[in-house]
Amino acid sequence: MRPTLLLALASTLLLAQSKPIPDRDLGLAKGSVFETPAPPRFLDEASGPGEKPLPKRINREYPPVIPHGIAEALPITRDSNLCMDCHAVAGPKKKGEATPIPNSHYVDLRRAPKAQAKTVAGTRYVCISCHVPRTDAQPLVANR
Repeated sequence: MRPTLLLALASTLLLAQSKPIPDRDLGLAKGSVFETPAPPRFLDEASGPGEKPLPKRINREYPPVIPHGIAEALPITRDSNLCMDCHAVAGPKKKGEATPIPNSHYVDLRRAPKAQAKTVAGTRYVCISCHVPRTDAQPLVANR
């Protein structure tokens, strides 16, 4: 017999004797590939402004986390942004006051990148587009 024919015959016999692998044993996830696991539940921050210390910033390039509850401030609309009521203050942060909106938020990088406006740029108006509220959710990746 030819070696290739012998090899083909041997592999066919081996495949006929093998058992299928259960879907629970496929991949890294624990469970069936047909199940959709629910993410763990978490609670939004319920404290008021100034009740808790500011959370440590993970990286200077990331927007700071909102350290207090925001349920009463939502939704942010064109006519209503309650964040501005407290945070649109002039000057540096003083103890016991809200953190002022940084100067970078008053620059419209698309229309007038060199001009300082008197109002927050439209792209920065919806605060929760970048800033997320603090929750009791565990981090997805451990911070070292």
